[in-house]
Amino acid sequence: MKLLEAQPEIAPGAPPAPPAERPPDEPAVDPGTRTCKSCGATMEPGQDWCLACGTAAGRIASRPGARSAMVVFGLTALLVAGAVGASYAALREDQTVPPKQSAAAQVAQAPPAATPPPAATTPPASTTTTPTTGTTTGKSSIPKVQVPSNKTPAPAPQTATPPPAAPRATNPPATSTPAPAPAPTPPTTSTSSGGGSQTSTGGETTTPKPAAPVAIDLGASAASVYDPYRRASAVGVPAKAIDGDGGTSWFVDTVAGQPTVGAGLVVSLGSVRGTKAIDITTPTPGFKVEIYESDQTTPPPNITDTRWAHITDQDNVGADGKTHIVLGGGSSKYATLLVWITKPPSDGTRVRISELKVFG
Repeated sequence: MKLLEAQPEIAPGAPPAPPAERPPDEPAVDPGTRTCKSCGATMEPGQDWCLACGTAAGRIASRPGARSAMVVFGLTALLVAGAVGASYAALREDQTVPPKQSAAAQVAQAPPAATPPPAATTPPASTTTTPTTGTTTGKSSIPKVQVPSNKTPAPAPQTATPPPAAPRATNPPATSTPAPAPAPTPPTTSTSSGGGSQTSTGGETTTPKPAAPVAIDLGASAASVYDPYRRASAVGVPAKAIDGDGGTSWFVDTVAGQPTVGAGLVVSLGSVRGTKAIDITTPTPGFKVEIYESDQTTPPPNITDTRWAHITDQDNVGADGKTHIVLGGGSSKYATLLVWITKPPSDGTRVRISELKVFG
């Protein structure tokens, strides 16, 4: 679009106005060119928008609020259309159930009422009646059905007649033959876990006394010295403690003035078996021993090893010449037995064991 420039009115017959003088240093401007009012860029004839800053020229530039008004109008129309669409969708979703369907749902949810059974009545011979001549309803006549009456009296209850009593059966005469006596139950014997046996006779169980301990046969090489801390100053032959000769003995000496002995005699049982007691015969009474056992065939390296099981302690061994030490019922099985001497005898530092017997 071309913009027209307003021309000033010139009086008729008046000479034209001289051109305005320009400074000598100002470049000449072509009268046909224009400049942007915003940035001063040169604009061609017929150009409506500035290519440098985008400002409108001519009458479009004289109406700066038209573009903003059009934008506001478009946004307002868009918002109104969205609100109308949302309202229509909400109205479509907010639909109520018709009254008939709601009533049907309530009837379906209600539990059925218990209907009492009808009274026993005698039906009539025929329930079909002949329709009246000349009476019609619609296309065909509807016959009337006679409703049975509920006033029929209930039948009177009848008294039940008891059945005749059956004749008693005559019992045969009793015989004097006595019933046979029950056969005696043979006694049964069961072995308990401790090695004893239980005898049951006629439903009664009797527990006999446990069998007496039996001495375990030990070979000449079954005994050895146990001195893990090297406290013994002198030792004897271990086999002399289990040779069955009371005239020979095994001994162990400790340093004079030492309060403890810390050495002992190990006996190998040959296999894993239960032990019940030991007998110690000594000519040097008054010493103290601790009894340990292990299920290992090789003695553990020291007395604090957890593979040793501490059985019992005995003070003042040999006070009566021979000391009997009970180890248990024999239910626990061991392979190695240790007589650990902790306290020296009452007189001197030498401990002697002339006989050591193990019972199982």
